[in-house]
Amino acid sequence: MPADPARKMIFVLDDDPEMQIFLSNLLNSAGYHPVIFENGAVELDQIAADMPALMIMCVIKYRDNKTRLYKALKEDPVFKQIPVIMLSNIDRKTFFHYQKIKNPTFGRGLPEPEGFLVKPLEADELLRMVHRLTEKNSAEAL
Repeated sequence: MPADPARKMIFVLDDDPEMQIFLSNLLNSAGYHPVIFENGAVELDQIAADMPALMIMCVIKYRDNKTRLYKALKEDPVFKQIPVIMLSNIDRKTFFHYQKIKNPTFGRGLPEPEGFLVKPLEADELLRMVHRLTEKNSAEAL
């Protein structure tokens, strides 16, 4: 079934099946079109084909696939326009400090995301951030 063009597509990359269901239901009920990627497996060509309005990525480990994908997105002139919300079990400052300690070259070049939330998530806070970032992105495209 084709996606409703009025509903903004959001890519969700989270390894936890329960979080996938939570995010899918939350975003869908708020009028978005969530696309869940199991184990965070999405390639740049998939992103280019669909150009989501936003990406939500759960990042935990040092240089995991999602962190490397995030860095590749933010280094690309086209993809860097896609806002990203990072979800993690640790706070923003600790996450970025850890990246710099584990691999100074990689971590130092890791840009800040447009949004960062610590799990467990507050649904209202996430939806406010999603709405703000997707509306901002839409306004800038005009």
